[in-house]
Amino acid sequence: MSACLPCDLESTDAASIVFRDETWSCDVAEGYDVPGWYILRLRRHAEGWSDLSADEAAGFGGVSQRIAGAVREATGAPTVYFLSFGENFPHFHFLVIARPADLASEHRGAGILALREANRDPVASLSIAADVRAALLRQPATA
Repeated sequence: MSACLPCDLESTDAASIVFRDETWSCDVAEGYDVPGWYILRLRRHAEGWSDLSADEAAGFGGVSQRIAGAVREATGAPTVYFLSFGENFPHFHFLVIARPADLASEHRGAGILALREANRDPVASLSIAADVRAALLRQPATA
């Protein structure tokens, strides 16, 4: 393992991949393997918005929209969070989180991260990832 979790996901197993094209990947990541949680990342190493090419920046919108729609469809979550801090892993990536309807108010927004350790379930995480992959096939393609 390197010091960059998003880079290391490039060699993850196929069951952990929710979406992948030449530029973007959305994966279940060990340590963040809570059902309905994913890492959406640029496949090459770049450390922030300013490091993206114009094509990468433009493509992010369509990819993130499709991922959000598929996560919402597969999980029934009313809201899909995209969180990015870029401090622990300085690589352009977002933590994508299906926010349950019944989530307590103190855990909404960034507070949801406090639930990570207690809710890790690698088996359920991979099962829901398969549902999200199937839902992605029903999402409209982006230009």
